[in-house]
Amino acid sequence: MNLKLYAVKKGNPKLESNVQLVVVDLDRSRRYPLNFVCILPRYLRLLEKRSSSFARIFGEKSLSVAKNLLVDAKHTEDDPEIQKVISSRIKDIDHKSALAGCKNIWPANP
Repeated sequence: MNLKLYAVKKGNPKLESNVQLVVVDLDRSRRYPLNFVCILPRYLRLLEKRSSSFARIFGEKSLSVAKNLLVDAKHTEDDPEIQKVISSRIKDIDHKSALAGCKNIWPANP
């Protein structure tokens, strides 16, 4: 699969939530929606829950796949509003990864 993120703007342009990030497979087709795979969940907890299509498709690699797609999209995206959304999601993933690293260093008290 040749995965990329495709940004879709909808609704009220004053809200950050009007940008939806969609995972597409460029091996299927070059045109959206023919190459649609799934929606990148807005909230991190959904990246890891089996209830989301993204988590069902990518399994335990969901966070790393999401981060790789976001970093790649950030380098290619020109729209400042979309870049802001992408940067915010990368920051959230990095924060979650840092917290997970702290749990490994300082285990809970027995």
